[in-house]
Amino acid sequence: MKSKAPDEFEVKFTTTKGDFVIKCTRAWAPNGADRFYNLVKHNYFNGVSFYRVVPGFIVQFGLSPDPKISAAFNSASIKDDPVKEHNVAGAVTYAMGGPNTRSNQLFINFADNSGSLDSMGFAPIGRSAPVWTSLRNFTAAMASSRTPV
Repeated sequence: MKSKAPDEFEVKFTTTKGDFVIKCTRAWAPNGADRFYNLVKHNYFNGVSFYRVVPGFIVQFGLSPDPKISAAFNSASIKDDPVKEHNVAGAVTYAMGGPNTRSNQLFINFADNSGSLDSMGFAPIGRSAPVWTSLRNFTAAMASSRTPV
């Protein structure tokens, strides 16, 4: 899982509440883009649910339905990238628990969170294509049902 990502690539996600696309730009965060590319290439996200939604802030995903796979990635972190782009609405960024702890969990910003997240080192790898209706549909459903979508 060490292939170099293309300069730009798109990934379509199909969910129970609609589809959305993430357009990744390697120049924004090369380490993060390479990891995302390899996760996609190896079908890591198949069966993955959105498990955390904070209305007006973010929706998070990336835990494998197989606990053994998630555990393996929890200890396979990548080095941080400098923040070159901002955490605006639609920006896709790795979750992290401190320096150099990014692995397999990502989030999509619902608002301009650059004032708080940029200075904390959250480096966007790309943006969700303007399919906000789908994102809002399944995150609203998730928030109201408290179950993954």
